[in-house]
Amino acid sequence: MWPMRPIALYLALLIAAVYANSLDIGFHFDDEHALERNPAIRSLVNVPRFFVDANTSTVLRENKDLRPILLTTFALNYAISGTAPWSWHLLNLLLHWITVVLVFRAVRDHLWLGKERVLVAGAAAIVVAVHPLATEALDYLSARSALLTTVLYLAAFDAGVRRRRLVCVVCFTLALLTKAIAITLPVVLLGHALLDRRRGERPVPWRLVATLAALAVAGLGYRALLVPSAALRATHAADMTAGRYFMTEWSAYLYYLRLFVWPDGLVVDRLDYPTVHSLFTPRAWQSLIGLVALGILAWRARFRFPALTFGAFWFAVTLAPESTFFPLAEPVNGHRPYLALFGLGVIAARLLWACAGLVARARLLRRAPAFSVAMTLVTIGLGVATVRRNDTWRDDYVLWLDAVAKAPTNPRAWLNAGHAAMAAGRFEDAERLLLEAHRMSPCYSYVLINLSAVAARSDGAASLRWADEAVACNPDLALTHLYRAAALERLGRIPDAFAEYERTTTIDDYNAEAWRAQARLLEQREAWADAASTADRAFAADPTVAEAAMQAGLLYQYRLHDPAAAVARYRSVLHLVPTHYGARYQLAVALFALGHRDEARSAWRTFEGMATAIGDRTSIEAAPPELRAP
Repeated sequence: MWPMRPIALYLALLIAAVYANSLDIGFHFDDEHALERNPAIRSLVNVPRFFVDANTSTVLRENKDLRPILLTTFALNYAISGTAPWSWHLLNLLLHWITVVLVFRAVRDHLWLGKERVLVAGAAAIVVAVHPLATEALDYLSARSALLTTVLYLAAFDAGVRRRRLVCVVCFTLALLTKAIAITLPVVLLGHALLDRRRGERPVPWRLVATLAALAVAGLGYRALLVPSAALRATHAADMTAGRYFMTEWSAYLYYLRLFVWPDGLVVDRLDYPTVHSLFTPRAWQSLIGLVALGILAWRARFRFPALTFGAFWFAVTLAPESTFFPLAEPVNGHRPYLALFGLGVIAARLLWACAGLVARARLLRRAPAFSVAMTLVTIGLGVATVRRNDTWRDDYVLWLDAVAKAPTNPRAWLNAGHAAMAAGRFEDAERLLLEAHRMSPCYSYVLINLSAVAARSDGAASLRWADEAVACNPDLALTHLYRAAALERLGRIPDAFAEYERTTTIDDYNAEAWRAQARLLEQREAWADAASTADRAFAADPTVAEAAMQAGLLYQYRLHDPAAAVARYRSVLHLVPTHYGARYQLAVALFALGHRDEARSAWRTFEGMATAIGDRTSIEAAPPELRAP
């Protein structure tokens, strides 16, 4: 029995080696609305809200969820490094390291292995540590939900098997508050206990299993009570029934197994994964036969190779919440099998040990050296694949071109490739990619609004036509109205644009961009009071938009002659951006107008230093002479 410390250190070095090129991977896909634009995670003061307000999870109405422990980790990362990704990835790597250490501990101590338990446990941990199937859970920051849930789930499993009830219950509760997939733990513990009992070990811990089952039900009720019904309905397409999804997922299980064995098909998005509509479809019944055959093999191994049986059981059960009767937007997802990797790692390690035994019986090499050679080759091969996959994630445009190449019938991949091309300034490529997405899915609203944005650079009328089409396809989506309003405004149709901005905020009260646009158009009408209150609405919708508060401050100061209100807005701006040049200047002027002379001169000295540093004498000389006086 090796001590845990050197093994944990070795696993840490291994993870550092294969993920060294991941620390500067930026934000992708859902990160934009869940992390980059999410005002709730900008302050640790919001942590209590995470437990009761699903609106804190994202700025998109359709993606609301309740994951308070996950959001707390996001808020901690933002407090440390803002939107610089290094601290986010460091925490992900720490969580991954804890996962593989727990894998080693659980396999070594709980899976009925003999003298080989340390070697098999180490092999399982190494496979989980370096396998590229884990890259999406680590490289894609929004997918931390799978990563953090796995850590807590494994900790609860380990504590439950050791009969440490309090630790098990606490870890399980935290896992439920991270992601609902944790609900399967009572079933996993029950399966382990029944295998234990068959081998003459301890009795089934019925009381603990019942407690965990009650917590799982309570967790689902808590989520159903607080997550908006519209968000729950938006988790899947309207025509995706539970039965269709269930039959589709039979092949999904085999898809994940295939990626584990040969991970060359890893892709960020598989929206094109074929849906099964009938049991008589070959994809359905052939997949079902394959799964049943594998299940029979695993069951027959329960006496001689119980670790194999439990690994298969873990894989099947932990995938079940997202791969059986609860339809989700995508039938398969790259980060979904992260929790199931424990079971797959156990199976791989145990099979490699068995193969090493065959080599030893053939007298080619002793068993332990043969196992070591095999594990070295596996580790190198998987590690190289992981490093390459990390490189793909480092560039958004490259990531989505990779998705287009591997899933060419996926319109969302073409859409996101087009969006990434726009962000990179490759507008001709963007138009080509978006038009291909439109060809595949003519009424895909997000494709249409991006085509409207591309056309806006040179053809305002075409931009409006695309936006009109987007509204016609999805009139309940706020963004379609926002893009149509912008197109109307560019064409000079201001009353129509204002009405469309109003429709945007009627659908989505948290759309700060639409509120700011309304404030800007109200300024043009010289409706100063309405413009100021609307700018305030924009800042309330998204308290990270400093320019909304700045806009309101200027209106209160110069149009409504309310310097006290202006001071409050400028201070909000400086709280977000302490070096905001305009807010520093205007704060000093507003304080002086308010009669707070000492505060005004202190604020002015700060601004004067900033202005002098860049040689801006014009702004200094434009200030009231009394303010500039020594």
